[in-house]
Amino acid sequence: MTSTNAIEKALQQKIAEEIRSEVKAFVNTIEQKFRTPYNNCSFYDISRTSSDNRDFYIQFHEMETLLCRMLHSGHEDAMLKKKSQELLNKLELI
Repeated sequence: MTSTNAIEKALQQKIAEEIRSEVKAFVNTIEQKFRTPYNNCSFYDISRTSSDNRDFYIQFHEMETLLCRMLHSGHEDAMLKKKSQELLNKLELI
């Protein structure tokens, strides 16, 4: 059934775009409220805790990709299930 696969792919693209849009808005807010008025911090510490001995830093331009990937992996399945059900409800199929 290529039509259901096409619908699922379209919903996945819509989900990816929704996540990307929210992340872009968040990153733009950081840019406007922190980086521009105060400093253009190049690296952000994303260690688990301040006492974590493992230093892990990302650059600002990597933040968007990282957040998108985190949100996508954490929420895509649930979003796809909900959006699929919403579509079925609109079509009054189930």
